[in-house]
Amino acid sequence: MRIPSKTVRVWLCMAGLVVSGSSVAGDPSARDWLPAPVGTNLLVGYMASLSSHGMYENGKRISGAPGMDMQMAIYRQMHYRELAGKTVQYEIIVPVLRKNMGNPREHMQGVGDVSLGAAVWFVNNEESRTYFAWEPFVTVPTGRYHGSRADLSPGANRWTTVQDFAFAQGFGESSYVEGVAEFEFYGKNTNYYGATLKKDPSMRLMALLSTNLTESTYVGMRYRYETGGKEKVNGTQVVGSANSHQLAAEITHQLNDQHQVQLQYIHDLEVRNGPRLNGVQLRYAYAF
Repeated sequence: MRIPSKTVRVWLCMAGLVVSGSSVAGDPSARDWLPAPVGTNLLVGYMASLSSHGMYENGKRISGAPGMDMQMAIYRQMHYRELAGKTVQYEIIVPVLRKNMGNPREHMQGVGDVSLGAAVWFVNNEESRTYFAWEPFVTVPTGRYHGSRADLSPGANRWTTVQDFAFAQGFGESSYVEGVAEFEFYGKNTNYYGATLKKDPSMRLMALLSTNLTESTYVGMRYRYETGGKEKVNGTQVVGSANSHQLAAEITHQLNDQHQVQLQYIHDLEVRNGPRLNGVQLRYAYAF
């Protein structure tokens, strides 16, 4: 099979969304790291659409590079319980993706790789509104994948693990500041256009701020920085380290005790390698 050239590979490199385990489901939104009461179940659905506005290699825009876009629907289920005196959360994430790229346009769609996670809150102080949690994710290569169309495939044909460390602190009457450090480690893809693809670990640092507009509505902002993730095919580097900056703005409304909706706008400020993306995400959550 023919492996894409270095420049073409950069075009096809998908910038991280959320979806990492949480990257596939979108990067964390404001207040995602405030635990629900023990015994709560959450069913969450996401719909997102992202499109590229320029492709970049080593920080320079590639003239004439074809565009790309991606649509996603994601199912996420969570359960909170108590274990050894700590609040823990178990979750499963199942994405369905459609990728479109190239000129003329090519596309592929299907179920992506399933992610499993388990969070534990080492600090869960409702009185001071202070929280600290760790959540490991494992992404299993269950998604649709074709080695001859590797970059279009919804699945990645490799195992990955994500380690999330999150701190949240409330202040004022109804505001929160949060910090998240996320580390992702990648297994080998041994069928990348007939070759072996290796990816270095990547790191994402996020800062979030939110405040209430009313008792049932709050707004939030997220800044994300990503680095690492060099890629090699059969030992030859094809994509350099990421050095990307992103902002997201969101508004969340609690319809009642069980139903919540959120609208988020995502915008890449700077991308070193890969597509510069923006788009929207709609989230619906049901608690019982």
